[in-house]
Amino acid sequence: MANSETKIPSGTSSRLTDMIRATTKAVEANRDTINALNVFPVPDGDTGTNMLLTLRSVVDALPAKSTESANNVAKILARSALLGARGNSGLILAQYFKGLAEAIGEDTELTGEHFARSIRIASNSAYKALPNPVEGTMLTVYRECAEVAEESAAANDALESVMADVAKEALDSVRRTPGLLPVLAEAEVVDSGGFGFAVMLDGALRALLGEEPAGRVIEVPMPDGTDFSGSVKADFVDASEEIDWGYCTVFAIHATDLDVDAIRDRMADIGRSPIVDGMDGIAKVHVHMEDPGKALSVGLGYGELSNIEIANMDDQASGWAADRRGSHTKEPQIVVEAIEIAVVVVAAGDGLTDLIVSAGLGATSVLEGGDTMNPSVSDLLNAVEAAPSKQVILLPNNKNVLPAALEVPALSQKDVRVIHTRSVQTGVAALLEFSTSLNLDENEAAMGNIVGEIGDGRVCKASRDVTVHGHEIRKGMAFATFDDKIVAVGSDPLYVLTEMIAEQVDGAEIITVYTGDSVTSEQVLTTTESLESRFENTEFEVVYGGQPHYEYLVAVE
Repeated sequence: MANSETKIPSGTSSRLTDMIRATTKAVEANRDTINALNVFPVPDGDTGTNMLLTLRSVVDALPAKSTESANNVAKILARSALLGARGNSGLILAQYFKGLAEAIGEDTELTGEHFARSIRIASNSAYKALPNPVEGTMLTVYRECAEVAEESAAANDALESVMADVAKEALDSVRRTPGLLPVLAEAEVVDSGGFGFAVMLDGALRALLGEEPAGRVIEVPMPDGTDFSGSVKADFVDASEEIDWGYCTVFAIHATDLDVDAIRDRMADIGRSPIVDGMDGIAKVHVHMEDPGKALSVGLGYGELSNIEIANMDDQASGWAADRRGSHTKEPQIVVEAIEIAVVVVAAGDGLTDLIVSAGLGATSVLEGGDTMNPSVSDLLNAVEAAPSKQVILLPNNKNVLPAALEVPALSQKDVRVIHTRSVQTGVAALLEFSTSLNLDENEAAMGNIVGEIGDGRVCKASRDVTVHGHEIRKGMAFATFDDKIVAVGSDPLYVLTEMIAEQVDGAEIITVYTGDSVTSEQVLTTTESLESRFENTEFEVVYGGQPHYEYLVAVE
């Protein structure tokens, strides 16, 4: 039954938060379908997941009490959506919450007129956020919904009336997208982001009307009365694997004075599919890059960075294609037999993988990932779901993977505990604390405690000339970092490794060095002898790690 009051006054802002929570439930109910439709701009099958995670960041920021006015709640939503935006769909979705805050302004009630204005602002902002907006996408759905909303509000500005008209138009607009974007017609799908927005509107309207469930499964509005098969045309799937997609790079820039237009233009110069928008000293950047480090370096020129996410779109596209064929080519190594507690670890390198499985006492599965190949939230969730236990400990082993890992517990029905391991070295140390004789809480405490006691270093060679914190590093030179600070630079990896250890050796009980895939067996022997000779009072373990990119990884305990 519909509520007779369609305004949301300051004393009852809980109705607004109920609508927001309902949109999240609606996207959650349709996430797999939204992912299955995802073919543009990259067929990586994560639009539904990115929209859901963006909405979850909004829900997490909602005030606990309902005494906040609607305008204050809307401002909270706008900021949290921008900071929490995942992928291009999440950043475009954030424009709606920005529009909601601007439309309400200083008013303390939400009306149909406000709602209509919010979609118009969202549409204008979304088109502006992209240097080359494409029709047949979520942008088109925004724009066409805004037109209907304005007409509806002019006739009757009751919120439930305007929202009902817009919810209907959203589905009709989505149905028309293949006629505007040829890639959708080729794949025989409609736009995934646009469908996700239509799903959101359905959930919000049902919450407004008091209908249950708020999150129901929505039939995909296909053109010409056809039905969505649940998959993408086979020829399109095959062709998608032939394209080099690069890395999806997302981060926030914080500064007191940000020129969002200039940042957007700069990202368009160096990358593909850039989306940049901002508010209140924050600019959120999404761009596709062959070298994600270049985007981050440019971003640092504007201010402090946060919320950094880097995803390998080639891996995602390959996984998406395999899923469309009904099999996945990159399943994590998993234990078949059911166990009390499973451990999922992110790592790269055959030596490290063998070590991790052995250290985990048969309870561990390894998901390939790390620097330059961060697994997505979907990858992590799939690995957790595949683990043979209802209790799972997740070790992200990378500070850039940690934010994605922290989203997994809320997405899984399992009891998932994330240990804040910032590197594979801290991950191995944590894993050595794992015991099958301890329960989940005890293992979580033991593994979490050891992480802060481990110092981690790494040695690698520069892929280009760069100046960092006063250190001039030329292409091909080796440099060492310890706890993310550059401590040595030189032409020889063993030299910079030795210099790094010399700074950390006092008070160290044991130092473990993991050798990378580029280090030969002769170099391993030389490394061992050199370290034991120079630091004869320190216990060393030199272990083959086989990790890419880094000649040496170091753990100091």
